[in-house]
Amino acid sequence: MTTAAHPHPCAHRVEAGTFPTGPEFPAVWRELLAESAAWTEVDIAAYLRTWCGESPADVAARFAGVNHIGVYLGDYASDEEVFRWHSYLEDLKRDGELTRVEMGPSYISPRQYGTPGWWLSVSLPDGRVIETFTCRHFGAWTGRPATERRRLMSHVALEVSTAEDVREVLGGLERGIAHVEAIAYTEADEVGHTYGHLRNNATQSVLEIVHDAGGKEQV
Repeated sequence: MTTAAHPHPCAHRVEAGTFPTGPEFPAVWRELLAESAAWTEVDIAAYLRTWCGESPADVAARFAGVNHIGVYLGDYASDEEVFRWHSYLEDLKRDGELTRVEMGPSYISPRQYGTPGWWLSVSLPDGRVIETFTCRHFGAWTGRPATERRRLMSHVALEVSTAEDVREVLGGLERGIAHVEAIAYTEADEVGHTYGHLRNNATQSVLEIVHDAGGKEQV
């Protein structure tokens, strides 16, 4: 087990807060691969203490590992920017570097932050999953600093063994820690998995809890 090098998964090439251009995609992808490898081995109890200030034993005992990482790639001005990223990932799949590529509209960003967005989820041949997110540069969202936008969208998803564990972890952390709020919950979606998102309102950072019954969730 290792200690996380930074508070959430990230791609340094997009720290300015704007979506990468086509020539930047290969370098961004290499960063995502490195981040995924690093976070797969993270010490979950230590990370939970870093994220919310404590690691209650009854909560930490429910975690089975890291399910995936989610990385915010910055704000986009046009959907075409995101579609080009999707095409790049599809090319990686055709080359055998990925086994799955999925894309869809964000459910959280319009409800929580007043702007549309996209999620993209990919699977590697070794089973690791990487998700990327982006929001349209629109409305009140644009008034948040780029660092805050990254914290609100980039996150680690921690795996638990049952759907009941998802509810118990969400409820336990929300009830037990004043600055932690459950902001989304989906039970037994179309592929049978259950997941929810917690936000640390003191640091404006997010943690996901998921029971994966064979698929990956949409966010």
